[in-house]
Amino acid sequence: MNFTEHAQINTALYKFAEGYLEKRGWFESLGGIPRNKSGVVPWITYPAFVQLERIARADMRVFEYGCGGSSLWWASRVAEVISVEHNAQWAAQVTQIAFQNLKVVVREMNAEYSVETRNAIEPFFADAPELPVSGDQAHDITHGMINEAFIAYAAEIMNYEKQSFDVVVVDGMARALTAWLAAQYVKPDGIIVFDNSDRWQYNAAYQFLHEAGFAQIDFYGPGPVNAVETCTSIFTRDLRIFTANIARPRGNFADIGW
Repeated sequence: MNFTEHAQINTALYKFAEGYLEKRGWFESLGGIPRNKSGVVPWITYPAFVQLERIARADMRVFEYGCGGSSLWWASRVAEVISVEHNAQWAAQVTQIAFQNLKVVVREMNAEYSVETRNAIEPFFADAPELPVSGDQAHDITHGMINEAFIAYAAEIMNYEKQSFDVVVVDGMARALTAWLAAQYVKPDGIIVFDNSDRWQYNAAYQFLHEAGFAQIDFYGPGPVNAVETCTSIFTRDLRIFTANIARPRGNFADIGW
C-alpha cells in the first residue's frame, strides 16, 4: 500500500469518525462510562439506541436485569423503572444519583429464595438444554451464563403481575433464565431488549423467546465505550410498536439540507 492509499484511508476514517462517532457521542464515552453529549446512555449498540429513543414513552413501565446508565436513561423518559442488581456496591452508586421513579433492588449471588419460587421456575431447568459455561466462574458470572446461583436475582420480577411491563431489559446475570421469565412478564405488545445478542452462548435464551412467539430484530453496530461491533436485539410479539414514531426529524444525521 503506497502513501496515497494510506492517505485516502486515513481521510475516510476521519470522515467516519467525524460524521458518525462524534455525532453519536462515542468520544464522550472513552473514559469507560457509556455516555454521549447529553449524558449517560444505555451500553448497547447505536442502531438499537436510536430505535429505543423512538419507542420510549412517558407512560411506560420498565424492568431491568442489571442497573447502570441505562437505568438513568430510562428513568428520565418513562414512568417507572425497577432494576435488579447483583453487585451491592455498584447498586449503591447508581442509587445515589437515581431519579425518584427508579428503584434498584440488590439480589446477590446465592441469595436465598423460597420453595414457591423454586417450584415456579422449575420448568425452566426441566426444559432447558445443557447451558454452556466456560469453566472460569468469574468469566461466567460476568457474562451472565450462570443461572442456578442467581435464582433470587432472576425471580425478583415475580414480585409483580405477569404481563405488566412495557419493557424488560436482559443485560445482567443469568440471561437464559431471565429471558425465560421476561417472556412471561412483558406485556403482549411490549418489548424485551437483549444486549450482547451476537453471543452463541445465549442460544437457549433466543430459543425460549422464539417458542414464546417473539420476533427477533437484531441491531448490529458500534456502541459507547467499545471499539468493536456487537449486537443488541429487540424481541416483540407485536411489531406495531415500531410504527408509533416513524417520522424522521428535520436536521437529523442524514438530512440533505433542505
